[in-house]
Amino acid sequence: MLAHLILRETRPDVAAGVLLPPLAQRTETKTEELAEELSDGQAFSHGLSRFEAARPLIRRVEAVDETTNFLEYLVHREDVLRGSPGALEMNAGREADADEQSAVWRALSRRAGLFAKNYPDGLTMVGTDSDGSPTYGTKVVRQPSDESRVSAVVQKVVRAPSTGESVTLTGEPLELMMYLFGRRDAARVDISY
Repeated sequence: MLAHLILRETRPDVAAGVLLPPLAQRTETKTEELAEELSDGQAFSHGLSRFEAARPLIRRVEAVDETTNFLEYLVHREDVLRGSPGALEMNAGREADADEQSAVWRALSRRAGLFAKNYPDGLTMVGTDSDGSPTYGTKVVRQPSDESRVSAVVQKVVRAPSTGESVTLTGEPLELMMYLFGRRDAARVDISY
């Protein structure tokens, strides 16, 4: 994970493989090589310093930095906190504070459309507090493709298989984020159709 972040911040030519499939193998190879280099404690510590010192242009503009990095950095933080049985046990019962949950909900509400391509029949998020109350509201991320011209066009391009059922994800914003970023096994989200 640290290798991914370092390359993302310092080697855009390598990081491009995250978004561009033809470059994915190169990105994976370089990430694995750097991860191997960072495998001992001293090298890992140096890697943390290297990441912290990296200030690519995109991170120098606060609004751009927050838009592009806030959710990703939180996902990686949660990967560390939930990444092993020991970490899960140690962090059981940990709750994100309300300010962080609000910030995640705002950011996720703006970017959730990026994750909706795999939901051709519609996707709705319900942001709850730790008690399950819908404190953060409801966000229709994607309407069913048969009800929306935009969704119909996206469906033709993406070609995600239709299930015939709209999906509603319900949970705390941090959990919804984890689910939508592909950490489904680690996310505590209720799914309804």
